Amino acid sequence: MIQAMLLSILVVAICTTIHYFVLKGVSDTIARRSVEAHGQNLGLAVGAITIAHVIEAFIYTLFFLWAVQGLQIGALTASDPADKPITLMDYYYFSLVNFTTLGRGDLNPVGHLRFITGIEAFHGFLMITASGSFVLQVMGGNAPLSKKE
Repeated sequence: MIQAMLLSILVVAICTTIHYFVLKGVSDTIARRSVEAHGQNLGLAVGAITIAHVIEAFIYTLFFLWAVQGLQIGALTASDPADKPITLMDYYYFSLVNFTTLGRGDLNPVGHLRFITGIEAFHGFLMITASGSFVLQVMGGNAPLSKKE
């Protein structure tokens, strides 16, 4: 359990740092642009945030693989025993489903992987909520994390 907790702390720290720097970079870019660039600013914000979320979910995928194959503290199993062996894409799909808190039941965590899965759902919800708030501020013509130059 301690290993799962330490992995969770590490992956949350890494993904939160990435998320902050993506939002800060977008905000700084918006602050340097002219006031008339609302559409471009919104496109930049949504595009960068989407890419950040996809990367963050992939980082969780790597941590799931590390937990299962390296540390052997859990497993990811298919609900249907007739399914093929779990692939990297299955781990990534599982991570995306958890990050977005969709929570489908076709893949199931076993052992201490359940703890990391719960943390990912909480953290993903937090990052998506922060992103939504950021986008709303950009839609209002603000550069949320920057001072206007």
